[in-house]
Amino acid sequence: MPDKNHDTMDKNWLAGRLDMKEAIYEKLKDMIMRRDFTPNERIDAAEIAEKFGISRTPVRDALNMLDAEGFIKTVPRQGIYVKGIYRQDLIELFQYREMVELFALDTGFDALIKDLKDISADIHRFETFLISENYDGYQVMDSDIKLHKTIVASTRNKVIMDYYDKVNGHVQMARAYYLQDLQRIKQAHLEHKSFLQALEEGDKEGAKLHLKQHLEQTLANLLTIIDIYKVF
Repeated sequence: MPDKNHDTMDKNWLAGRLDMKEAIYEKLKDMIMRRDFTPNERIDAAEIAEKFGISRTPVRDALNMLDAEGFIKTVPRQGIYVKGIYRQDLIELFQYREMVELFALDTGFDALIKDLKDISADIHRFETFLISENYDGYQVMDSDIKLHKTIVASTRNKVIMDYYDKVNGHVQMARAYYLQDLQRIKQAHLEHKSFLQALEEGDKEGAKLHLKQHLEQTLANLLTIIDIYKVF
């Protein structure tokens, strides 16, 4: 495991956690999503256990959970590797996102209207992080995730919400690469504001249109990054 990961492997965050397997799973998943591990990088359970100062068992259990969700892959007689995300993967992931988020917006529109203050706060938080002198792309991404999860949560359907979270984690792995593209981030913020305005006006069809366009623009940007940098 490269030295670049040492800071993120600080064992202090484990203090007070009762379910060690779940804690390790959450930590490793977050590191994968943030690209602390790079695509196709080998993950060593023994090394992770040593850095966390714990036994190998909860690490192996956590890796099995990540494997089941498709974040890593086990290659017989070779080891465990972080999965990459490629062009067709992204297209299919965003088709799923569009289907779920537009369905949520359609069925949960009244609930979203009632949550306008929270949605507005999410978008304002996005802007605050965006214009900060100490710009942190991951704070921006977290605000964006919260906004879209609010949309999906309007369904009040736990099955939809749980599956969306699992699928959306893969999207965030790819999005970690464009967080320094301020032009795209600023455009995304304008798209969020247009979506919010449609909600404030009670315009369901307008909100659906703005959300669809936002998802399409995000996908197009990610596909461009793949084509140019071949990073996945």
